[in-house]
Amino acid sequence: MSTLSKSDTPIYVIEWQPIGLKSTGIQQQTILAAAQSAGIRFVAFCGGNGTCGSCKIRIIKGELSPITETERARLSDEDFAHGMRLACQIHPLSDLKIEIPPSTLSTEQRLQLEGEGFLSIFSQKTCPIQSVHLQIKEPSILDSCADTVRIKKALLITGINISCIHPRLLHSISDVLRELHWDIQLILRNQEVIAVLPKNAIPLGLAVDIGTTKIAAYLIDLKTGFIVLKKGEMNPQISYGEDIISRIAYTNINPEGREALQKNLIHTINKLIRDLCKGIHVVPNQIVETVFVGNTAIHHFFCNLPVGQLGRYPFVAAVSEALNFSASDFGLKISPAAGVYLPPNIAGYVGADHIAMLIGTNSDQCNRTRIAIDIGTNTEISLIHQGKIFSCSCASGPAFEGAHISCGMRAADGAIERVQISDGVFQIKTISDQPPIGFCGSGILDMVAALRKSGIINARGNFNKEDPRVQKAERNYEFVVVSKEKSTTGKAITVTRADINEIILAKSAIRTGIEILLETTGITSDQIEEFIVAGAFGTFLNVNSAVIVGMFPDINPEKFQQVGNAAGTGACAMLRSTEIRKRCEELSQRITYVELSTYPNFNDTLISWMHL
Repeated sequence: MSTLSKSDTPIYVIEWQPIGLKSTGIQQQTILAAAQSAGIRFVAFCGGNGTCGSCKIRIIKGELSPITETERARLSDEDFAHGMRLACQIHPLSDLKIEIPPSTLSTEQRLQLEGEGFLSIFSQKTCPIQSVHLQIKEPSILDSCADTVRIKKALLITGINISCIHPRLLHSISDVLRELHWDIQLILRNQEVIAVLPKNAIPLGLAVDIGTTKIAAYLIDLKTGFIVLKKGEMNPQISYGEDIISRIAYTNINPEGREALQKNLIHTINKLIRDLCKGIHVVPNQIVETVFVGNTAIHHFFCNLPVGQLGRYPFVAAVSEALNFSASDFGLKISPAAGVYLPPNIAGYVGADHIAMLIGTNSDQCNRTRIAIDIGTNTEISLIHQGKIFSCSCASGPAFEGAHISCGMRAADGAIERVQISDGVFQIKTISDQPPIGFCGSGILDMVAALRKSGIINARGNFNKEDPRVQKAERNYEFVVVSKEKSTTGKAITVTRADINEIILAKSAIRTGIEILLETTGITSDQIEEFIVAGAFGTFLNVNSAVIVGMFPDINPEKFQQVGNAAGTGACAMLRSTEIRKRCEELSQRITYVELSTYPNFNDTLISWMHL
């Protein structure tokens, strides 16, 4: 809802995705100018006069000024059909929700790709694909058997008996054989020919961890098992909802919602594939095997499976077992017969990404008492004790992604990521040491912990109004971190009472999950020997801050280990080994899922941790 400025000019709220930042704009201001005022750096080579066409944005919701002649000259009909506009040419006429494509942002958001987990020793014997070099005798009038028969005969000479040649290859195999002069490299999977490559081409694999907010992709040499390149992107489904429940709700009210969510996801993955292949000067057809992991809802969106039942009690998955497809089933722009492996899900809100994290940290083979937690919009926790594994899911929400925080944003340049207090003075650090714009997840957690430690807020999150940095806000009170005079946006960066509530709710959900798993196994937090923290937010959070606010138990700091994107590590391990895949499928049967919402003491436990 718009408000009026002192000059009676309407002020509109603009929500910028996938950054997760909210700012304001006025009708006389272009969207480019509004972005710059909010500290968002667009690519605008021409300085905003419309001649370069680089400041493309997509309008998700809201009303804008009419299309200009400059836009008609710079944008295609397809651009307009997808809601694309030029930020330098348009003005807001209502509150807006805008998606900024990666090509428009001059700085990328920080995406966690590194993992410190366990990676299996690579062996060709357990690799899902087999590479065979063949020099096939060319056909002649005296030897005119079909090309497919010729391949099978050549393989039999080497001692390999195949069951078939994948039907997707039949459209092009004859042309490829002749282009390569019959000197070829065949890629086999489960006694089936799935690709024909030049003899010296490296067969590649792709492992992808699809998070609710972010996507991490890894390109792997399937002859050596080495990761040759990795890259991340924001999950484009953010435009349809910050969290999984919102996206499920979108599909419930939009008949073509599932198709739209899948199409956007596949489009982004194909872009990642192009960028990865370009980065090492190979062609996408060299990718012959893939693994995709994600939570259960993401898994279903990727496969275009029904998701309505995931949003309704008792939150049942359509599919839990491991799945195998071909790349062409999804429109992936790689070798069309390439394998697509999706590991099993555990429950409605504990998916294959958690299986991957447990594999990536070797937790399935751990003989100590260990908590393994992957923090995100949906947080999954496993407790390993005496060889048994208990898992649960916590609706921690998007606060730790910077969402639902008044001055929140995702982890991009200018986001406050660290806060320290010394002698009553708050010190902040921003990503890339840029002028502060707002808080990302680790920053707001640090801030709330510092406020609690200094006594500026009490256990319930109420402000000490005697502190000169606490001021009256539109609702309740707020703490001024950066004054509007020192802020690059011209607006003070503050922490409000509502922000503190968001952190209390998020941390309480996580702590409740930990406490119920401990209660289920009959142990206390003192008996935890290892506490593994995974995920992008888990990588950058200050463990001490998490303990201060009560999100983590107060145990020996040496027991904590932050391992980065362990789900990505696990996905890479599955890509490289059929034995690891077998372990995943066995692991999914070993895990005991604990449904928190039906646990007898759930509400009492949750309420008991709603303090700082």
